[in-house]
Amino acid sequence: MEDDGIVNEVKTSISNSTSIIGTIKAQEHLILNGTIKGNVELTNYNFFLGPSGRIEGEVQAQNVRIRGYMKGEVKAKGKVEITKEADFSGKIESKSLSVENGAYFNASVNLNQKSPGR
Repeated sequence: MEDDGIVNEVKTSISNSTSIIGTIKAQEHLILNGTIKGNVELTNYNFFLGPSGRIEGEVQAQNVRIRGYMKGEVKAKGKVEITKEADFSGKIESKSLSVENGAYFNASVNLNQKSPGR
């Protein structure tokens, strides 16, 4: 999930001067550079946590990319990317996961893939 992939599509962007307490439900992609204490529900859309973004809560989205601080739970239908700038603690449930060298990553992970039958 490249930055361009969601920047060029319809999206909501929350700036680093904005703080939200509560639940966000959206029917478009979300870019967070501000602070959220609460949950984000995007269902079929992507969530991008920018380097200045902070979230404490649960994120449900199609794909998730984390570059900032997150403490909580991620439930993604697709992939989760943790970049080298990230500070992540919590749980992840997704089909795939990538973690770059340099990221702070302390999580329990459940990859929803089909068993090869072993």
